[in-house]
Amino acid sequence: MFVIIIQIVLLFVAVHLWNNGLLTVGDFILIQAYLLVIFERLVSINRALRRFNDAIADATESVELLQMPHEVADVPHAKPLVTAASHIEFKQVNFNFKKEVAVLKDFSVNIISGEKVALVGPSGAGKTTITKLLLRLYDIQGGSIEIDGQNIAHVTQDSLREQIAFVPQEPILFHRTLMENIRYGRRDTTDKEVMEAAKKAHCHEFITSLPERYNTYVGERGVKLSGGERQRVAIARAILKNSPILILDEATSSLDSQSEALIQDALATLYGGKDCSCYRPPALNYYENG
Repeated sequence: MFVIIIQIVLLFVAVHLWNNGLLTVGDFILIQAYLLVIFERLVSINRALRRFNDAIADATESVELLQMPHEVADVPHAKPLVTAASHIEFKQVNFNFKKEVAVLKDFSVNIISGEKVALVGPSGAGKTTITKLLLRLYDIQGGSIEIDGQNIAHVTQDSLREQIAFVPQEPILFHRTLMENIRYGRRDTTDKEVMEAAKKAHCHEFITSLPERYNTYVGERGVKLSGGERQRVAIARAILKNSPILILDEATSSLDSQSEALIQDALATLYGGKDCSCYRPPALNYYENG
């Protein structure tokens, strides 16, 4: 609207100047052309400023989130976790969420290197909680959790999680390419290594059937993939990470029995220590203790 008004005013001024012999038709056309270019630039600047304001608002929220204090912090002078055998031990662990009833009370379990253990029980029994405690997403109220004799409360969280590959029940995928989503397991890997991990997780076949193959964007939270495909990508990420400890929290629940058996067989050759929560009876055949 503003541009139209300016053009009308300019037209009247040009006619007046032309009548007085102060402006030629060529001058008028040239001025009009310059003004159109200026108006286009002003509109572009206005759009850029609006995008800039939106970006500043998003960045502010991100910075505020990053500046929030961690609920679980490293202790002063925490040392990196050093693993050799990846021996996991829960010693009389007590845990509850705030003032709720205890989720775990005097819970103890001993998982030696190379052992595959299935945690089986009804919903709400604490299987996922055990996984979160091993990842130290929460601190326990009593007892200790040790890896190779080192209390995980006394080591840095970064080094702890570096030793664990975790595949959750609901895979976390980002709106990036399949290549990038798998490579989140280990950022310094080559494309060939990513593809090898995808083959072992049996997702290479469906990836290569896509028009963009490994350069396909998966959408927010992987909405462009089926549940089973998302889980295979998450498993490929865990295989690529190649950590000594692998945790599968019902990670194969959306796969058919044949695919699940192939994936379990592939994982068994890659990992020494395994801790997995699983309900499906066929999967239990792959675990030594339950």
